[in-house]
Amino acid sequence: MYIVVLDNSLVDVWQEVEDIVGDHIFQQNGSKIHTASDTMAWLAGNHIQVTEWPPNSRDLNPNDHCWKRLKHKLHQRLPTMHKTTGEPDTISRCLVEVLDVFWTKNIERDVLESLWESMPTRVATVLDAKGWYTKY
Repeated sequence: MYIVVLDNSLVDVWQEVEDIVGDHIFQQNGSKIHTASDTMAWLAGNHIQVTEWPPNSRDLNPNDHCWKRLKHKLHQRLPTMHKTTGEPDTISRCLVEVLDVFWTKNIERDVLESLWESMPTRVATVLDAKGWYTKY
């Protein structure tokens, strides 16, 4: 499933970013789905360089903060979403539809810009903490 998402979403965006900024590195954490051999082979086959991720450093991933905000907004708008019934495929389809709308309409640009601008400070803080937890 993850490779399908990458295939459907990442390749075009990757090329656009490369056209604008030149060489760049894909950032993902060390979860099993991200480091699986099929995933790594797909990324290598598509010439996508992946950053090495230090342990205990979720602090570096601005997506985690976006997901937290997204979950909060989703729960505010649909407080009974967790009670959705049906087969896993049904629930997945429902979540995909809802999250797509929430992601594109409910994560404000200033939030994304703020996270992006905070990256140098986050990296310095994680380095100072030698990879351990930080306030982020």
